[in-house]
Amino acid sequence: MASDNRVLWIVFAVLIALIAIPYALWRVKESRRPVLDGVRIVTATADDPVFRTGPRRVPPGTEVRIAAAVSLRRGRGDATWLAPVGQLVVDGEPVEHDNRPDWPDADRQLRVFWFTVENAFLGGDLTAEEAPKLLEQRTFLAPEMGRELLASRVPEQHNDDQINLGDDIFPVAGGTVRLYVRVELTNIGAPVALQSVTSRGAEAVNDPDFPTLLIAAAFPEPVDATAGELFRLPGFEPRPTDGGSADAVTEAARGVPFSELVTDRFVVSSQTFASVALTGRVGLDLDAVDVLGTVDLTGAAPTRARRPLRWGDDVRPGDLIDDRGQIVVLLADEDGDGELGGADRVACCWRRPAAVTTLEQMIRDDATTARLLRHGG
Repeated sequence: MASDNRVLWIVFAVLIALIAIPYALWRVKESRRPVLDGVRIVTATADDPVFRTGPRRVPPGTEVRIAAAVSLRRGRGDATWLAPVGQLVVDGEPVEHDNRPDWPDADRQLRVFWFTVENAFLGGDLTAEEAPKLLEQRTFLAPEMGRELLASRVPEQHNDDQINLGDDIFPVAGGTVRLYVRVELTNIGAPVALQSVTSRGAEAVNDPDFPTLLIAAAFPEPVDATAGELFRLPGFEPRPTDGGSADAVTEAARGVPFSELVTDRFVVSSQTFASVALTGRVGLDLDAVDVLGTVDLTGAAPTRARRPLRWGDDVRPGDLIDDRGQIVVLLADEDGDGELGGADRVACCWRRPAAVTTLEQMIRDDATTARLLRHGG
């Protein structure tokens, strides 16, 4: 009887060993697998091919590349980096990394979801009471960037999806682009993520090292290229109360004046757009620029003293037409007839994101006259 019990215990011990040993080996193997530890967005350009964290100013016409650098950790070891890029700089320091596009374990894969961080509203009038809501930032999925660690392209603007603004006739290869990414680790073919990490989101857009592309654009001289950075931003006209300044409209909601939000590329208005276009900075006093006269807007084309305005003589790129605060920046004689007309190219921001379009699109229906202005003589 004792012998039978001993046999049963031996069989039981063997069964336990058959289960426990593979499980222990599996646990050891799993403990050595890399796990997601974090992710940072990095960018590079043709002029500066080193992929870096933080904001980046991009000259006109420069190719931009965007990637996600994944931090991974094995057991209690130090974190290492994985990114499909040549050179990698994180927080100002060059780091060694595994230059590959996929996860080290062959039975696991990364899923990447790219987003933009944009203002929730496109524009309009901005009061101190409405500023907290109207200046809210949120994330927008950007599927056109692909599903890889190396994004396939710079994202489109997404807060205007399914909204026809109607007057973007000339696309502008510029703008301010804020980025967000989510990276998931899954078993091959499995729908559920084992782990996920994200970069900093909309709550961190005020951080000075937030991943931001500030892309300038080419305009006819003397229009400043940095005006291109103001595209893709919401266009608001600040409406102060009780004789206050435009700057005061956002101070309570965001803790900074409106002009500083323009400088930091969060918002733009008609006057601040014109200021940056003419000087490269915010703060131009339009009352201090030269007034070339009054333009009649009631006819088929603008006139001054009943005469057409000739390009090169009466008007030139960078001149302004100011219609009750809506300021239009003249760019080019688009139809080539030598006279300022409705088909000519202009840039403007009025209660919506900045656009390059035609003069006829920007003249308001009730416009009769406007001031013709020139900065710098």
